[in-house]
Amino acid sequence: MALTSKPLDRVRPDVPVNEVSREDQVRINLNVPESVRKRWKMAAIEAGCSLSDLIIEAMDQHLDSRRKK
Repeated sequence: MALTSKPLDRVRPDVPVNEVSREDQVRINLNVPESVRKRWKMAAIEAGCSLSDLIIEAMDQHLDSRRKK
């Protein structure tokens, strides 16, 4: 059975579906230890952003630093 993504407007009410974005959004799924997810979630709360925004920012920084090498 293939996995399919839900339309973003059906996921939850706090998803900013009407917000104008530069690119179409896609869903990804990651399997991580629960303790790691809790650390990420706490960091996002402390930063005042969503977990998605935190992960995107961290990955962008990681990829930028690799590109500079």
